[in-house]
Formats: sequence, structure tokens, C-alpha cells
Amino acid sequence: MSSVGSGDWMWRKVIIALAAVMVVVVLMVAALSVTLVENDMAGCDSPGADQCATADVIVAVSGGDTAARAQKAIDMYQAGWADKLVFSGASADPDSISNAEAMRQIAEADGVPMEDVYLDEHSQDTKQNAQNVVEILHRLGAKSVILVSSPYHLRRVKMNFMLVDDKINYRTVAAEDDNWHWWFLKPNGWVIAAKELAGIAELSAEVR
Repeated sequence: MSSVGSGDWMWRKVIIALAAVMVVVVLMVAALSVTLVENDMAGCDSPGADQCATADVIVAVSGGDTAARAQKAIDMYQAGWADKLVFSGASADPDSISNAEAMRQIAEADGVPMEDVYLDEHSQDTKQNAQNVVEILHRLGAKSVILVSSPYHLRRVKMNFMLVDDKINYRTVAAEDDNWHWWFLKPNGWVIAAKELAGIAELSAEVR
């Protein structure tokens, strides 16, 4: 009897340990999602007031699912959220067209007038996205901007833009990104989250 009771207690300890691990993982996933995903315009189905107000410019930065980011920006432009589009991003392959040009081609195929589209084809990272695009925003006289990126990238992209010019009103919008669907079940999802968290920590240190 005592051996059976001892075995039962061991299984209880295993179950309790597994439950504790699951709780920790769930809390980590929730904390990372809140930290990384700053979707300012979640729930804005159509232009309205406050966070759902229209903007001067919509900006899509490349990276992750670039085509999805471009499409989200194009859809918002066509829905009347802004009358100018900026696509930002160089190409990882010097022999290929830039990511910005690839996004422009998607917009052209969707019927967006090219006079409303502006490109930054030189940015290699998020910091450069902000620096180069803000120059374009200044030329356009933009005071209100919608930033489009993948969910996990929203907080960091907004922080970078605010470091360059915090007088402009930035709001973020999440594009669909297959890399982020059920990210906590994928090894690459945890890698993405860790990199973004490290980037946010670095930016926070710069602000201080």
C-alpha cells in the first residue's frame, strides 16, 4: 500500500510541476504579446474620431511578411484612411529590386495612383526606416501617420519613429503575418519575440 501511495504522490508532483510550467509559459506569452503588439487602431473598422481618425500618410515598412504589410497599407489607403502611401525598405539581394519597389508594384497592380506613392529604397533596418521615412514625411508636411507592420514589430517601429521626430502623431496598425500566427508554438516565433524584446530594451536605454 505504501509503495502505491508513494507512486501516486510522485505522479501528483509531476502533474503539479507541469501545471506550474504551463502557467509560466502562458504568462510569458501574454506578457510578450502585450509588450510587442501595440496595435493602436485595433477595432477601427472605418475612419472616425480619436484613434480612428484619418491620417496624412500611411507608411509600410518591409520585413517579415512584406507583401502582407504592403497589402494592409494599400487596403487602408483605398478605404480612405490617408491619401498618401510611403513604402520603405531596401533589398537584401543587391541584384533584386528593393522591397519598397516590390510593394509599389503591388500598389500599382491594385490601381493605386502612382502620384500618391513615395519610396524609401535604402533602409536596411528599422532605425533607417524611421530616419529615411521621416525625411519624406517632412517634405510632405505630414503631422499624422499610420505605421503598418507585422504585429510583433509594432512597438519597436513606433519607438524608432518617435526617436527621430516625436512631434508627429504616429498610430500603429497590424498586418497579417504568418510568422506570428500561433507564434508560441513555433521555435522561430520565440526567436522573433526575443529579438524584438532585445530591440525594445535597446531603444528604451537610448531614451533614458
